[in-house]
Amino acid sequence: MFAEGPKTTTGTEAPGQNTGGFPPFNTATYPSQIFWLTVTFVALLVVMWRVAVPRIAGVIDERKGRIQSELAKAEENRKQAEHAAAAYQAPILEARERARAASEATRGEVAKEFEQAKVTADVEIQRKTTEAQERIAAMEQQARAHIVQAAEDAVVEIVSRLTADTISRDEAAAAVRDAVKA
Repeated sequence: MFAEGPKTTTGTEAPGQNTGGFPPFNTATYPSQIFWLTVTFVALLVVMWRVAVPRIAGVIDERKGRIQSELAKAEENRKQAEHAAAAYQAPILEARERARAASEATRGEVAKEFEQAKVTADVEIQRKTTEAQERIAAMEQQARAHIVQAAEDAVVEIVSRLTADTISRDEAAAAVRDAVKA
């Protein structure tokens, strides 16, 4: 029923090449491995020495040069910034000084105007006080005159009612003057 076919193997080696283990560990191939290792190492060393190392050194030198130029530019910019700051501060200080001087001048003018206004106000107050005192003195004079007149009228009336005599206005004025002096 079943026909026999070709013979199969169960391993991973190619048929007929069973040399006994992993090839790099095979002692028979050591001399060729060492030779090729040496050739490869020397070739890589020559390539690194002739190509890679100069390029790396060039890149490093270029970076050093770029860093130095950037530092020089930064120093130049710092100096320019210091000069700009000094140039900026000078007008500010000058403006502050002018503002202080203007403030002092204005303060002096205001004080002078205040003193002038105070003197003018004092003169005006003195004038009005004098006028008021003169009006008060005139009113007192009028009031005394009215009081004297009223007293004289009262004396004439009182004497006429009490004694039924009439006295003259001059006699009444003399009686009032005597009473005021006493």
